Amino acid sequence: MRKILVFLMAVSLVFVLSAPIPAADKTIEERVTALENIFGAWSFYGSARFQTFYEDKNLDAETDDAGTTWDLQGNARIGSTVTKDKIGGAFEFGVDDDAAVSTRKLFGTYDFGTGKVLFGQDYTPLGSMFYSNQVWNADNDLLGWGQLYGGRVPQVKIMVKGLEVALVENKQAAPEVDDGDVDVTLPKLEIRYNLQKDKLFADLFGGFQTFEIEDVVIDTTNYGDETVNSWALGIGGGLNLDPAFIRASIYMGQNVKNAGWSHQDASGALFDADGSLIDEDNFGGLLVVGSKIDKYTVEAGFGYVSSELDVSGAEANTAMSYYLNCTVPVYGGFFFVPEVGFLDYGDGNDGEDEEKDTTYFGAKWQINF
Repeated sequence: MRKILVFLMAVSLVFVLSAPIPAADKTIEERVTALENIFGAWSFYGSARFQTFYEDKNLDAETDDAGTTWDLQGNARIGSTVTKDKIGGAFEFGVDDDAAVSTRKLFGTYDFGTGKVLFGQDYTPLGSMFYSNQVWNADNDLLGWGQLYGGRVPQVKIMVKGLEVALVENKQAAPEVDDGDVDVTLPKLEIRYNLQKDKLFADLFGGFQTFEIEDVVIDTTNYGDETVNSWALGIGGGLNLDPAFIRASIYMGQNVKNAGWSHQDASGALFDADGSLIDEDNFGGLLVVGSKIDKYTVEAGFGYVSSELDVSGAEANTAMSYYLNCTVPVYGGFFFVPEVGFLDYGDGNDGEDEEKDTTYFGAKWQINF
């Protein structure tokens, strides 16, 4: 299919540029415009990303694992955007030697004047906030470690100025039961309002998802139907004081894992021995500070998350992430980012120290083309 498309574009290019029209009447720009009217304005891009990190993982009190990652990042990508009058679209593929090719984005848009409507796979409203530039783990960005993250999911999204409202594929993650049928009636709802000023920005965001489990069976006993509701609400923002900057975000929620939102160490809702649903309360926040020093950007970040079952005597399961890095430009779209960081898995849901942590250092190398 791709070869046929390339052939047709080449034939059309020859036709447009060689048409018997006097040079005085048609400039090169006008001929290119004529070609764009046929196929639209296409823009292709790519980003090669390579990770070189050493990690020392203390997985528990008895296990220690250390090693070096020397590999293409899973978020290396190639893609294209296109616009033709009021119609637009984009595709983007992730390229990894281990996972082959994955679809990161594939959507179309319609510009209705005061805004746009999008159909397809793209960053959701809760997946489009990136306050951190943590580069470890294929650009982790504190996602799930203080930043609630919705990912790139099929959706219908309306964008009007700074407001995004999306009906997203319901990513139900049901609590563990011996038997039960999961029924989804409504898509997940996500909303974000972004305010941009010269030296500051602010975000207000939230979401809600619901699904039902019919005939919940635990140990051969049928406890009937149960509804699992998930929600999240948060606020964030940042100041650009040039050369310094600061960004911060905070959110709270319930059963965020059941909705497919990233939140480290969350277990989601669960059923007790009596067949009653126990909800999980979630909290997260982050703080990022940095400064531009000559052509370099130095950044430090901290993220914190906690999850606690809504039952008497439950303890909070906590986790924290710290990092320090420096973005070093080399030439054009070529730069690298050395980084050192520490992950502390904190306390478990029993209130005891999990004795788990990871120390890492290394660099990300990136060339945009």
